Amino acid sequence: MWMRDGHIAGRLACVACALALAVGQAKPAAAIEFLCGHLPQPQVMVDVDSAFAYRDNNWQSPQVGRLLKFQCHAALARDDNGAWVLVPFGSTRAWISRADVRFADGMDITQLPPAHQIAPPPPARPLQLPGVPVVSAAIRQRYAQAVRAGRAANMVTVIGDCNSEHPVYFGRLDGGGFDLTPYPDLRQVAQAFAPSFKRVSLATNGSFNVTMAFDPTWSDPRQCGAKEGPLPCELRTSNASLLIVSLGTGDTFTWRNFEQQYAAIVEYALANQVVPILVTKADELETRQGGAPADYINTVIRQIGARYGLPVIDLALAAGQLPDGGLAIEHNDKLQRLDPFHLNAAGADAKIWLTLRTLAQFHSVGKEAAATPTRAPNRRANATPTPTRGTKRTPGPIATPRPTPSQ
Repeated sequence: MWMRDGHIAGRLACVACALALAVGQAKPAAAIEFLCGHLPQPQVMVDVDSAFAYRDNNWQSPQVGRLLKFQCHAALARDDNGAWVLVPFGSTRAWISRADVRFADGMDITQLPPAHQIAPPPPARPLQLPGVPVVSAAIRQRYAQAVRAGRAANMVTVIGDCNSEHPVYFGRLDGGGFDLTPYPDLRQVAQAFAPSFKRVSLATNGSFNVTMAFDPTWSDPRQCGAKEGPLPCELRTSNASLLIVSLGTGDTFTWRNFEQQYAAIVEYALANQVVPILVTKADELETRQGGAPADYINTVIRQIGARYGLPVIDLALAAGQLPDGGLAIEHNDKLQRLDPFHLNAAGADAKIWLTLRTLAQFHSVGKEAAATPTRAPNRRANATPTPTRGTKRTPGPIATPRPTPSQ
């Protein structure tokens, strides 16, 4: 992330995400136990930090998922050059660089068939999960008003942490990492909001928590003003009409201030004619590590959603029906299990599916509103918005009337 002042230490409040980056000061590969078991079906174990899965077998291909060190994947095939391995990845297949993985002793990439010799994947099984909110008529009307005022009807953006970064969320969808074949209606929604899924949000980063939304330290100086925080900058540059708020994992140790800061994000969006869509999280880090009451952050998110009448995508509810709770199994370099917090491929697929199901409820409203503008675009919506109270680390509500919760 971009740092203006150089004081990185102490600002990485997403301790959980920092742990993932510190998962291993490299040991020789031979010293690490092969965790995938010795099965007749070849498997590969990710052997490096900060690797990604790709749609195609080249580095220019879209990234469609994150790979965590010591994760295991069934090896299906290889490319003709023996430089890439094809693996199942959620509802699709993906390519992993041979340089990023390790085979069990006695196995190597030459034992895999070329990809053109294997059968195509079977059709993806349609998801049927809880957690899709019902978007109220009042919220759909607020969205229509935002579009008529000049906000882009087809632009939804994200403020989020490691589980909302582009390769694991919007970019995964845009790059073909989520199979839309079983969902004809969602293909139309994905097409309508396609510009959103191509965009990399300026308000999403692996170390984000709620205190960073208005802090210019975390803004991209190439695109944001000197005193402009990531959230104001992203809403200005994207001109989004919808904002997905997917935070909480980074608030493991700062959960006591979560409600105030989260509400400030919601109020800021509403005051700037942007409709927030809230998202719960699948992990329990604030309870496991931070000493918070059980389900504390998700409870706050649901309560704020009810307070303002906003839709809440309940990813936590859906994840409870997924393998491993929708979370990746993680180890440190001593092969000790870590408290999980990164979404696995199934969890990432579920988040995309829930998002599209929610956006579908805005789709027709946006088309109608864009076709019938009631006045010229709101210049304030495209201006650089800044909160009028609060400090960089604890922004308070802006000086506008408190929105009335919609029913």
